[in-house]
Amino acid sequence: MLKKSGNPVFLTGTIKSGNSGYTKGMNIHYSGRYTFILIFLLSILTSCKEADEYFKDPETEPVIHAIKAATAIGYSASAAMAVMTGEQLPGVYATKSCSSFPCASLVYISINSGNYFPYSDDRNGQIIIAGLWPSAEEAILTMFIYDLDISTPGFTLKNVRTFPVTRKDGELMAVFAGMDINIGPNPLLPLELVLTEGEINFELSRLETETPEDIYVAVDQHAYIIEIDQKDTPANLLDDVYTITGGGQLIEVVDDRAGIIQQALMAVEMNPDCLFNPRNGYALIKTTGTGDNTLPELGTAILEFHTACDGTADITVATGVYIRSNGKSIPLGLME
Repeated sequence: MLKKSGNPVFLTGTIKSGNSGYTKGMNIHYSGRYTFILIFLLSILTSCKEADEYFKDPETEPVIHAIKAATAIGYSASAAMAVMTGEQLPGVYATKSCSSFPCASLVYISINSGNYFPYSDDRNGQIIIAGLWPSAEEAILTMFIYDLDISTPGFTLKNVRTFPVTRKDGELMAVFAGMDINIGPNPLLPLELVLTEGEINFELSRLETETPEDIYVAVDQHAYIIEIDQKDTPANLLDDVYTITGGGQLIEVVDDRAGIIQQALMAVEMNPDCLFNPRNGYALIKTTGTGDNTLPELGTAILEFHTACDGTADITVATGVYIRSNGKSIPLGLME
């Protein structure tokens, strides 16, 4: 439950990550300055039309970018780590079976109607993973996507460079950042992953990234942590559950008024029984900029995800240009 205490206003709440068995505290806060700014803006917006044009619902595109990229990375990491432990996965094979480490191998994932990636419109394509395994429990992977449309307007995922993966307590964890995401063309075959010892150590050190407990910290973290629960069936990619926490832009997102949009995810749970929206967790949308009339474009919104599989998210807190969205449910567009 969200609580108010004092002035300036501080809103606090907790996030419970259902499958991981722990509770994370999330601090939501904004100062009384927003109230002053809102009163000032309303004094300038002299007509209902101007007010209607100024206020808006939060943009969900940055959230969708992060979710689709994270699920593609989680899917690829799950396949690569499973096949290298001897699991037999349909349509997945490795060019080398690693019995000693360090070890390098390519992993091919054939996407078809029986072995599909949920967020691609295409049912025939391929994901190629170039991997380096320093040990049986750790890997540094690069993934390349061919003939698969994993996209939203303005964002088409082509490859992800050198992200680390580890296996701990029966679950996988991967870490990636915006600098790893490439929406340009893939390199020509053949593929290989060659890293120096310093580069290997740097990539593995990213696995020590702390999971933020404050969504306002996450928005400036510039990294995403994906927890992958394989449900004790590593040979079945389609029952995996991904829990995503982190923040930072994957690509620069500019709204229709030239405002820069930032976002963060907190314990966002992607469950295979619902592709239209996460079943748990929170997202933060923050916009800063100047509108057409040189009015400040400031706004923050907290989106809460729910168990209903209806393609929407609930706005629990909204300020600034988003303030009229308080209490609304808005469409995510995850399957568009």
